[in-house]
Amino acid sequence: MSAVQLADGQLNYLLEGPAGAPVLVLSNSLGTDLHMWDNQVPAFTRHFQVLRYDTRGHGKSLVTEGSYSIEQNGRDVLALLDALDIDKAFFCGLSMGGLMWKLPNR
Repeated sequence: MSAVQLADGQLNYLLEGPAGAPVLVLSNSLGTDLHMWDNQVPAFTRHFQVLRYDTRGHGKSLVTEGSYSIEQNGRDVLALLDALDIDKAFFCGLSMGGLMWKLPNR
């Protein structure tokens, strides 16, 4: 696993699959981590480079003081994509993770 530094901490992530393939971002639900996608990754990596990450406050990603917001988590996704030099990606999330797409659309 790898991590990307943010202004106020870090995000834990895994990037798997064929280099040069379209990127699919997988965003976990509330109370889970990037491993919630373990069973789906083998199928997805046949066609995509899969980027999954622990959202803020989950798994091995940062825990910060105060409340969290969808907007803040969306900015985290953008920071992760920017750090990995990914210009565009498909996005799939479950529950809370499904709301993250609202902000990252550029």
